[in-house]
Amino acid sequence: MTGQHVQGRSLDFTHGLADIWIAAAIALATLFVFSEVRNFELLGYDDYVHITSNTHVNTGLNAENIRWAFTHSHDGNWYPMTLLSYMATVQLFGLSPCAHHLAALGLHVMNSLLLFMLFKRITGARWRAGFVAMVFAVHPMHVESVAWVSERKDVLSVFFGFLTMLSYVYYVRRASVMSYVAALILFMFSLMSKPMLVTLPFLLLLFDYWPLMRFSCGVKRLIAEKVPFILLSLTDAVITLSTQKAWGALSAIENLPLTLRLQNIPVSYVKYIMKMFYPGNMAFLYLYPKAIPGWQVGLSIAALIVISAFAIVMSRRLPYVLTGWFWYLAALVPVIGFVQAGLQSMADRYTYLPYVGLFVIAAMALPRPVSAVRRATAAALAVALIIILGVKAKAQVNYWHNSKTLYLHGLDVDDGNYVAHYNLGIIYLSEGNVNDAVTAFRKVILLKPTHVEAYINLGSALLFQLQRPEEAIAYFYKAIELNPASADGYNGVGAALATMKRPAQAVAYFEKAAALDPGFELARTNLKNARRDAGM
Repeated sequence: MTGQHVQGRSLDFTHGLADIWIAAAIALATLFVFSEVRNFELLGYDDYVHITSNTHVNTGLNAENIRWAFTHSHDGNWYPMTLLSYMATVQLFGLSPCAHHLAALGLHVMNSLLLFMLFKRITGARWRAGFVAMVFAVHPMHVESVAWVSERKDVLSVFFGFLTMLSYVYYVRRASVMSYVAALILFMFSLMSKPMLVTLPFLLLLFDYWPLMRFSCGVKRLIAEKVPFILLSLTDAVITLSTQKAWGALSAIENLPLTLRLQNIPVSYVKYIMKMFYPGNMAFLYLYPKAIPGWQVGLSIAALIVISAFAIVMSRRLPYVLTGWFWYLAALVPVIGFVQAGLQSMADRYTYLPYVGLFVIAAMALPRPVSAVRRATAAALAVALIIILGVKAKAQVNYWHNSKTLYLHGLDVDDGNYVAHYNLGIIYLSEGNVNDAVTAFRKVILLKPTHVEAYINLGSALLFQLQRPEEAIAYFYKAIELNPASADGYNGVGAALATMKRPAQAVAYFEKAAALDPGFELARTNLKNARRDAGM
């Protein structure tokens, strides 16, 4: 008896040591791939909106800022936990870009380790769970969620999401009421970080099917068990839709034809799968195409139906396929385009959670090696794949170094990306590179003839930097034509007329600009000067 006892303890120690080595490898690989983020800047692409120019965030943690985080929406979203995490970072480290980037990286490392713990606990397959976590950690499509400070809400929401799942598994295994309550609280924190996990009740039901094997308990009981989670999801969905509508965040998507949005849904599902296997041509923004070929839509729908049917038919023999596949489909629902704010047709960051389902299928589908040679071969292939993904991800990370590198890479992927051209134009102006700025704004107008800000910035560059008022005024007039409420447009026309020594005519435009925007001090100053020059 004593010998058996010692042998059991030795085996437990060996297994525990293996877990430590796998966790260390995951952490080290993640840190290696993303190590350069410590030198990155905050981006003009939303980082300033969320952190630098947000007085509630850039003043750190205090009672007023905490109250504001929970009682106000920001930039079309309600995510108090994410805002609190920004405030905490500022409180501890100030506005240091390095600190904000390392905070996101730390969360990603923890998410990768939590994923390993989760799937090892529920499947008992240590090395397969390690493979899932490692691919999750270094996959190039996850770079955006980690390297872009504004997307801390991705890594934070999934952090609480994985903790929710671990608590749920503990509740199932131990029948612990406290674990169930903890799961609900952690789920609430996840939703308050980003509403991406509103489909988590369904994901938990998939866990019940496989690998927890609980469907013998009765489906009604399992669904009833999820009711509190469903209520939290519905509440958060209502809050999200109302805040996005109030901020006008849905206007861009509403202006797109409904047929185009519906066609994009199945095509995006398939494109995400393709990018999982071949993560190429990744950009910060994928704009909607003007049209999607019918054959792409048809083939995508057919592929989704066939795979779904296969998952259902093979559910008894290959239950992990059903769980993994429907995890992927369900986790993408909040951002697939049924209701979606913004211009993007798809986004790399949207795969952060959904890909887990596909990674699990890949890991569980691998045949079990029955000999030392086959085990060594399987291990070598897995390591080779992880190295390839890691090298590609490390290269992708560098594109997020600053705003300029990000936009230039976006244009390398798609020269028709008018958002990248416009943002580059702004950067060129700040650098004093006026000619390149003018070229960028002209490109925007060519690609997006209704882009009001491009006309205004082009007109301003021609007027103030290049002293070409006759050419500039035409662009200000066009901005007013597109948006009759454009105070900048009226001010621009007035400035061009004043430069052309026509102050009496300029007065009317400055008056209109000041009337449209009472806080427009420049327009008021220009009005005063024009009246003086006109002898009024």
